[in-house]
Amino acid sequence: MNSVAAPVLRLHGYAVSNYFNIAHAALLESGAAFEIVECRASQTPAFLQMNPMGKIPVLETPDGWVAETIAILAYIEACFEHTRPVNAFERARQLQLINVVQLYVELPMRSLYPGVFMGGENSESAIAAARQTLDRSTAALRQLARPQPWLAGEQVGHVDLFTFYCLDLAERVSRHVYQRSLLQELGLSDWAQRMAQRPSSLQVLGAFAEVFGSYLAEKQAAYPFPAEDLNALRASASARSIRG
Repeated sequence: MNSVAAPVLRLHGYAVSNYFNIAHAALLESGAAFEIVECRASQTPAFLQMNPMGKIPVLETPDGWVAETIAILAYIEACFEHTRPVNAFERARQLQLINVVQLYVELPMRSLYPGVFMGGENSESAIAAARQTLDRSTAALRQLARPQPWLAGEQVGHVDLFTFYCLDLAERVSRHVYQRSLLQELGLSDWAQRMAQRPSSLQVLGAFAEVFGSYLAEKQAAYPFPAEDLNALRASASARSIRG
């Protein structure tokens, strides 16, 4: 694996966050040397020095802090050759897909987190508004998201990681609120299964499963800890055992 640079990196965040998981998976796929520093989003003065928005993830580099997942992915792409799109057009198309997923799938589904993952309630108007945006975005994604066999083409790219981890939580919310599977609607079930079996995914999904159940209990969430997360936890433990 050829690298342009080999900085020692530290990724700050918490595995319940899909954005943290995107950055974590991208670092694993890149072969970079890095450490995980577990922390939650915070508005403390110390954390705001790392990220003025007080959100996770935050990447600590030899040159300073980088926040916002898109910026972190750009940093990784600049440092590690194999993650780069083949040309400017492909980079733009992948960014287009990332934006659609983030703004028109992940964001409306995130608006329903209170009544699904956080022990609150979602109003009927919020549910209806999210559904309206979701109907438009799924129609768009059926045109834009066509694995060949990956969304980035013949090799996994950052667009695959971003879409996979955003859809992971969006799928959970959609099934719980609307009883509809986004992956099935988008024709991405097989792609998602292939993504879930990647070594980076086994590690990241295993870390997610380790903390998700306690997060749901802490929040007294309506959403139950599902069997697939237990399976991910077991697969991650098995993979670690084989490597050991």
